Amino acid sequence: MSTLSHRTEKLIEHLFSPDARTAVHGRLESECGTEALGCPGWTPEEMERIRFAVLKLGVKDESSFESAITLATTDWRDLLMAAGFGKDLEAHDKWWQSCVC
Repeated sequence: MSTLSHRTEKLIEHLFSPDARTAVHGRLESECGTEALGCPGWTPEEMERIRFAVLKLGVKDESSFESAITLATTDWRDLLMAAGFGKDLEAHDKWWQSCVC
């Protein structure tokens, strides 16, 4: 199981209620982990782009979070495109800054 980066944890704290944070954290680790997504050896920081995309698309409600997880596990490249992170390698970083800073 992979761990989450510090920035991912901060984003979860910022976007989700205290009641939802543990579940979101766990789902990102298990279902959007390096092995689950076919990214062996990636660091938590290298996984941020994918995980931020899940959080961006999934923050609205439980159904949108489920859909984002499903899209990530089906083809995370489609997830990146849906979140607007597919064409700019720094788009997820810019989005994180707009959310947390």
